[in-house]
Amino acid sequence: MSFITIIMIVLAAIVILAILSVFFKAFIALLPVGIVVALGLWLYYRFYYKKHHEDLPSSGTFSNFQDFFQGFDSQEPASGRKHARNVTTKDVKDDDQED
Repeated sequence: MSFITIIMIVLAAIVILAILSVFFKAFIALLPVGIVVALGLWLYYRFYYKKHHEDLPSSGTFSNFQDFFQGFDSQEPASGRKHARNVTTKDVKDDDQED
């Protein structure tokens, strides 16, 4: 390897590290913004959304999440309508389908 080749490899490494440094600095600069946005969304959920939707689970545990969806069918719909009872359906004869 000649001296010029070594210089070129070192310069290429410096350029690559400089570009990576720019990306990491941008990431580190945007990290507080992401934390503030996450905190804002958490506060919104904590005070506003949870206040208007009491049927949501209060914590993120899997058992509460599962209980929420198991009890979903037994609850009345939010519109106030009741579930249909004694409903029957008939098959629709499809003319395009050949037997």
